[in-house]
This record gives sequence, structure tokens and C-alpha cells, in this order.
Amino acid sequence: MPDDLEPGRGAPRTTGGHRARITLVAAVGSNGVIGRDGDLPWPPTGDLAQFKALTTGHVLVMGRTTYDSIGRPLPHRISVVVTRRTGWQGPDEVVVSHDVDGALDLASELDPEVFVIGGAQIYAQTLTRADRLVLTHVDLAPEGDVWFPEVDWSQWREVDAVPYDGYRIATYDRIRSRD
Repeated sequence: MPDDLEPGRGAPRTTGGHRARITLVAAVGSNGVIGRDGDLPWPPTGDLAQFKALTTGHVLVMGRTTYDSIGRPLPHRISVVVTRRTGWQGPDEVVVSHDVDGALDLASELDPEVFVIGGAQIYAQTLTRADRLVLTHVDLAPEGDVWFPEVDWSQWREVDAVPYDGYRIATYDRIRSRD
């Protein structure tokens, strides 16, 4: 990866003249909880294999706390980490941005499909720009300190859902008005 990449500011998110598709990926409890004490509030589910298959070869946008909870760059993916800490640096495989717009602009320059993987603040700032949601709906209502933002479901259409024991993975596409 070139070491001179810098996030853009306010430029349209495009790749080769086309807007990148933005997909939010999250595991969400039935009460909206997505985290507790910097980690998932439930034992790992089988959705990790689907997460790997979905995101491998693509660019991931995440907050620094999410990156820290993962603990390393994920293999075969580019990580764009959003942080307000001006001195924070990750390993060479990580690109740092200091705002969500810059992170999305940069990610979109690198890949026509960008995956936002958390945390709550990053989800809240990108939900209105997302084209797709891939949500693991966990059949638990755990205590937590981090929640997925409120979704206006009238703007989304479920296009796929696969049930598993204790959770289901659903894909939602944004409903676009016909101009």
C-alpha cells in the first residue's frame, strides 16, 4: 500500500467514476446491544466464517476501539481506522483517518465495495450513507454498554436471511426512490 495515502475531505466517494457501495456489518442482540467492556457480549457465533467470506479482499472501515478489540489487521483486507487521537498509528497494513468522511473517501478510492464494521459511533455516522446492512441478529438480550443505532426500517428491504441455531444473518438493501 502506498505510504503517501491521505484521506480526502468531503469529496464524493467514487471508484473509477462510480460511487462505492457501503455495507455495514454488525452482530446485534435482540435489545440492540453490540458490545460490552470493549468486546462482544456473547460467545462467538458461527457468523465469523461468513464475516471472513464477505469481507476478505475488501476495505474495512472501523473505529479505533473496534480495531483495538480485534487486536491486529485482519488478513487479506485493508483496515481504515478512524480515530480522534492525532498521534495514533497502527501497523503498516492500517491506514489512519481522523474523520469518517475521510475514511469513506479513502476506502472508496481503494475498493468499489466498502465494509463498515463498527463501533457504535462509526455505525451512527455511516448509517444514513449505507447501501446495505448485513446483520447477525443474535437471539440474546445481553447487558451492554454499546448499541447499534436506531434503524428506520421503512428505508430498508430484507433481501436475504439465513437462520442458524441462536442467531440469523440477514441482508438488507436500502430502498431507493425512483427519480
